Parts: sequence; structure tokens; C-alpha cells
Amino acid sequence: MKRINGHMKPSVAIVGASGFIGTEVTCRFLNEYVHVYPCSKNGGKIKDTIIDSVDITNDHSLMDWLSGKNIDTLIYLSSIIPQSFSNTEWTIFDQNLKMHKSILGAWTKYKFHLIYSSSSSVYSQITPIPWSEMTVIMPENYYSISKFVGEMLFFKEFKTKGLPLSILRLNAPYGVGNRIKTVINIFIERSLKNEDLVLFGSGHREQDFINVKDVAQAFWQASAKRKSGIYNIAQGKTITMKELAHLIVELTHSKSKIVYSGTEDPQERIKVSIDVSKSQNELNFFPKYSMRDGLLDCINEYKNTH
Repeated sequence: MKRINGHMKPSVAIVGASGFIGTEVTCRFLNEYVHVYPCSKNGGKIKDTIIDSVDITNDHSLMDWLSGKNIDTLIYLSSIIPQSFSNTEWTIFDQNLKMHKSILGAWTKYKFHLIYSSSSSVYSQITPIPWSEMTVIMPENYYSISKFVGEMLFFKEFKTKGLPLSILRLNAPYGVGNRIKTVINIFIERSLKNEDLVLFGSGHREQDFINVKDVAQAFWQASAKRKSGIYNIAQGKTITMKELAHLIVELTHSKSKIVYSGTEDPQERIKVSIDVSKSQNELNFFPKYSMRDGLLDCINEYKNTH
């Protein structure tokens, strides 16, 4: 730790700081009494803080960047995410594996507390519910496999060398700043234009969405508690696509109609149930944002930017 004004000030590196989740996590840590070192492949700026440009797929780039920084905690958020989980490519696995190797090398050298952003997609559609951290893992695509391989690589070092490790399995983050065409963003955009909201199948597919501000808080709790383990990070409550559509129409005061496409939803039978008791008990993590409040934030942002 660095000594600032006679006090020990923790140093936190955030890798992948300019992304949707990374931006919120960086802002959360900048609000605390810590020294924040953010980086991403393309660099950038958050508020008055410079995000250094570091491509961690290149050997030694991360190691060189960390040299002399005396990092206590490193938050690993960088990842190549597919546009569609049903059509991922081998290159996604390959690129993510290169990043894992860079993180692994830096971690074993500098021995910081590693907080790895994994994904609940390591579970599968046929995994028995509720999904707990002890559930058998059955990833179904190259992205999910790459996330699980990261878990195993880091867990091996944790077991053999005792290096501190927190693995956070995130489930369906949403919120202000997400530019990807998610179902939430599509429904909000169409609803504000009074266009029909289209449901596939019966609209009963479920999801457990969690606000990105709550995700950022989960990383803060993990860094503060310094607990080693795997943790599900989710709201712990589900909503169907039909319920989501009705809620967005209500919140936007829209004249949109909710209609059915007449085509089957391949994920119709998915029933999501995520056990979040471990993150509650060990990290003291309890999501604060309700679906209603989180959607209102997204709706207001859309109105202000379009």
C-alpha cells in the first residue's frame, strides 16, 4: 500500500476500465479512499482520470505497466464478448486465453489480490436450478468456455501458491451506458417511439437482470472483504420477457402494443434461479437497485441522449 498523508492508501488496478462495466467499477473506486490505476486496450478518460492504453493480449505489456505501481488489488474485467452467444467463434476463446495468460503472469509475479470477472454463462440451459457456486459447470460456447478456463487457471494458482482470488460470476448486467442492443435497450427504444414490442414464443423466458451500479458495488465489496472464493453476482429475482415488456410500456407511458412474433423462442423453457446466498454471507453484497428504478434510469438516459 502507498502512504498518503500519513495513512496507508490501497492501490487498485482496473483492467478493462473503459467498458460498460469497467466505467462503472472505476467510478465506484474513484469515490473511495484508494489509488486507482485504470487501463484498457484503447485507453480513454473517466472524469479527470486518464485510462492508460494497455493491450494485455501482448506478452509483457501488462507486466511492464504494473511495474513500480505496488498494486494491492487487480480487477480483471477485459474480455472479448460475442454479439450472439449462439454463434461464438474460436477466435473469442483464443483472444480471451491470451489475456488470461497475461493476468496469470502478472499475478504470480506481483501477488496482488485478483478479482476476476467471470460469467454465469458457465452454467448451462440444462444445469439444475438453482445455480449455486457448487453446481456442476457445463459451458456451451467458446465465450463461456473461455470464462471457465480462466477460473480454472486462476484457481490452480490459488490452490498451489495461496494467492488471493475472488471470482465473480456476473449474470445479465444492465444499466446506463450499455450501448449493446440488449432486449432492455430494444424495448425502451421501441416503447419511446410507440412501436410494437415483439415477444418470441409465449414471452415466458426468464432472466435475472442486475444493475451495473450494483455490479460495481459487488467488486467494491470483494476488494474490501478480500475473501477468496467463487461468488454468484445477481439480483436473485427473475422477470419474464412479457413482464419486462409490460413494465417498460408502463414506465415510458407508451402507446406501444405487446405483440407475438408467432415464432418459437429457442430459450422458451429456460428457468433461471441463481443462489446468491454465498455473496450475501461472505461479501455482504445485497443489490440495492430494483428493476423499476434501474429501468427508469435507462429510460431517462435514452431520452437525454436521443
